Amino acid sequence: MTFNRLYIAAVLLFTLCIYTVKASMVQRTDDEPTTENVDASATSENTEASATSDATVNSDNAVADNASSDTEEASESKKASKKKSSKAKKVVGAQKMSKEADAVQAALAVVLHKYSTQADTIANELSARFKEDADMQTAIARAYFRNNEREKTRRYLDKAFNIDESFSPAYILKGDMYGEWDVDSACLWFDKAIAVDSLNPIPYVKYATVMSRKDMDKAKEKLEELRLAVPDYNVDIEIAMLYNKQGNDAEAAAAMANVDPNTLTMNQLIQFVQNCYWSQDDMKCMELCLVGCNRFPQNKGFDRLYFWSATRQNMYAEALEHGKIWFEDAKDSVNSVDYYSLGSCYLGLSRVDEAFETYAKIPSCTDYFVPQMDGQIRQTLNRRVEALKGEHRYKEALELYRIFMDKYPSSDKAYMLYQYSTIYREWQDGLQGDEKLSVINQMFKVYDQLETEYPNWENLHYVLYTHARWTYSYFDPENTQCLAEPYYQKLYDYCVSREEQTDQLKSMEIEACRYLASVAYFTRHDLKTARVWWNRILNIDPEDETALKALKTIKK
Repeated sequence: MTFNRLYIAAVLLFTLCIYTVKASMVQRTDDEPTTENVDASATSENTEASATSDATVNSDNAVADNASSDTEEASESKKASKKKSSKAKKVVGAQKMSKEADAVQAALAVVLHKYSTQADTIANELSARFKEDADMQTAIARAYFRNNEREKTRRYLDKAFNIDESFSPAYILKGDMYGEWDVDSACLWFDKAIAVDSLNPIPYVKYATVMSRKDMDKAKEKLEELRLAVPDYNVDIEIAMLYNKQGNDAEAAAAMANVDPNTLTMNQLIQFVQNCYWSQDDMKCMELCLVGCNRFPQNKGFDRLYFWSATRQNMYAEALEHGKIWFEDAKDSVNSVDYYSLGSCYLGLSRVDEAFETYAKIPSCTDYFVPQMDGQIRQTLNRRVEALKGEHRYKEALELYRIFMDKYPSSDKAYMLYQYSTIYREWQDGLQGDEKLSVINQMFKVYDQLETEYPNWENLHYVLYTHARWTYSYFDPENTQCLAEPYYQKLYDYCVSREEQTDQLKSMEIEACRYLASVAYFTRHDLKTARVWWNRILNIDPEDETALKALKTIKK
């Protein structure tokens, strides 16, 4: 019972399809070619260059998109179509014929995918009913092609050729069959399609698309032939699409440079905008975005890319205007680049708290750009801190970094604290007396926090070494109070605890032993403890002259 129901459903589907096609053929006249607004996504996406069966079908749609206008311009185009030359009529007519037959091949392809036996029966019936129609035979062949049934594709293509040897779509499909794996053979069939219908843009574009995988210059040459054959066709768009498939945004943008953006479909304009953004031509990107905002106000993606580009150009007020529009519309589509751009605008406008509150949302994003944005935030912070330090505005630099640490989630808090301490270190360089010592003490407070909260941080020896040495040099140079002793002891303990004993660690360990031996010998007159420290130096460097001399003195 189930089988019969499926079979009847399939028959009904194709019966409906056939009558729809017949009706459309009756209604259509050569005097009134219609302009369709087809999906341009096949040309706007940066897909692989290989000519798979699905990409082949989309390529037809992409060419039709190039030949058509946008929806709001369709009525004007329809009026103008009556005045077109016979050349233009032939191009539009060929596309219309393919679209009508495409209704059959699309439906048959769907049924073939799930119910191949029933679909074979219906295909045979269709072929018999339209035995003098090359277009219908080609439509059936393409349905089988989309389902990777090559032998049946060839069978119906042969029928199409027997009916009409000059039917261009049949040659195009033959080229598609080779396009996946044999560039030269595919292009040979596309050339045959051009020979029988030189005004049909599809075989030129398909030739160029396939050939671009092998020889970009030859691909462009074929598109230049199209420019001569069909002067009204926008060849520059197709050249740009070839570069898009290769991921070459700069060349794609260059190819589109002479194209009037007001003639582009929405998807084509989006692609052009993206080419300019990723090739870092921000001013051109912003110019095109404004065109997009005016022509396609429903698509807030143009506001988004204006927002990104203006932020990159430090045009923060203008960027925020478009960013606000995007954030209000985007909802769940906001990504890390959006948050980075918004945070950078706030930072550029000195709205520091808002900036880092916005930046703090980036680590919770899941898009591809999160690591990149995290790195850029740190670069942005460092550039701003360096600028403030260069103007001797150390307090502002410290405050900026403190807000960053408080608000931005990070797995390397120890490193951030250390970087924070370096601002104090640079600040004290230009100071004298008590003012200098005050800044050093503030730096030591950061060191204390690091030593307490991150005792196993892999770079803690830099902190311990500076803490010990600067305490000795600035606060107890005569070593009368032994103020540096606890820090040198921490330094020694840390160094010996490391599994990998680098030369730097050994050098710091020797200095810590030397200081602690000196305290034991000269301040506390503890010869036993002093001897232990000197011997530890010799364990690291048996030829250390200071340790050898000190031990000789102790023995005497």
